[in-house]
Amino acid sequence: MTLMHLMPRRFSAAHQRWPWILTVIAATVAAFFSALNPAFVYANDIPDDIQIDLSSIVVSKEELICLALNDYWEARSEVIAGRIAVARVVLNRAMDPRYPSNICDVVKQSRVSGTLHRCQFSWYCDGKTDVPYDPKVWRDSLKIAAAVLQKDSAIPDPTDGALWYHADFTRPSWALGYESTTIIGTHVFYREPVEIGGPLKRKPFVERLNAFADFKAEQKTASLGGNKAGSSERKVAAR
Repeated sequence: MTLMHLMPRRFSAAHQRWPWILTVIAATVAAFFSALNPAFVYANDIPDDIQIDLSSIVVSKEELICLALNDYWEARSEVIAGRIAVARVVLNRAMDPRYPSNICDVVKQSRVSGTLHRCQFSWYCDGKTDVPYDPKVWRDSLKIAAAVLQKDSAIPDPTDGALWYHADFTRPSWALGYESTTIIGTHVFYREPVEIGGPLKRKPFVERLNAFADFKAEQKTASLGGNKAGSSERKVAAR
């Protein structure tokens, strides 16, 4: 149950007319629950009993939190393999030039800006709170995110490079044009078929164990190279 679900129906109706009212009320209720229950967690919390060496992961703490939140809201009822598979889809998108390279931007990407239920990952724009309410499950989400984001992670991609997935009880029309790579838990995973109208267009699946860490290292190297070049250009211009 989320904070939105704790609100009487009349507040939901009021929110359609005065969005700021429910925002204030939700914040007040969150503070109230926090006072009553110290275990109540907030989205940017890494509990003290979880030791995560942030220097050992390939992204920022913010991106770690975003991946953990996506696990919490998208896959927390899945088996561990299913949760890892959902996390890998996010990483596969970050490595694909058609998507943002920042994990938070991937998770929060919207098909129609400012519109409810039109996000790549629907939990982010369903109009409900994104605050985890189950401390134990939130800890598990953080652990899974940290495990797949380790610089020396040996967790392979169980989806074979999938960029999309859906629950196995649905039959979305968009899936007809894609190749199913696997079914893990209650999710079906997809990538582009080898041929779309003739020539090979699919981005090749990189089978290295830690392709995402390599990708981030290459990004960092390119960024440092760009900064050095920019610095030299500025020095030349200053002369």
